[in-house]
Amino acid sequence: MMERLTIEVPPESICVKSAECPRGHSLMDSAHPMGGVASIKLVVISSKGEGELFLNSWYGNFEYESTMELVEGEVCEVVCPTCRASLRSEEEHCMFCGAPMFVLRLPQGGVIAACARKGCHNHKLKIVDISAQLAQLFDLDTRPRY
Repeated sequence: MMERLTIEVPPESICVKSAECPRGHSLMDSAHPMGGVASIKLVVISSKGEGELFLNSWYGNFEYESTMELVEGEVCEVVCPTCRASLRSEEEHCMFCGAPMFVLRLPQGGVIAACARKGCHNHKLKIVDISAQLAQLFDLDTRPRY
């Protein structure tokens, strides 16, 4: 059984340096920096059409740039710009508005899930293998359990 640990961090204190689609294509775009670092590049599909969406990679910063207008309240489809794989989560829906969540894959099995509804800021960060990070923060015994 896994235990849950809740850690609160100030907005913009964690920067995403690596994010991938389900097929392993990088979503990072150093050619379009935001906040002084590479942005996260996605393709968004809405009632207005299709365009590129660049997200600020500082976790908790909701700044974005898009090549098309996004309609407030609309649920958009989000896909990988390389292979067009859907980033929609099959398991998760927004706990605030009920819209589907889209998922960015992080190293070592972590994910960022965010609501696909324009204007809803529900998001979460899940880090699966946190032992090394916690050991750096606290004096912890990180030996394997038998």
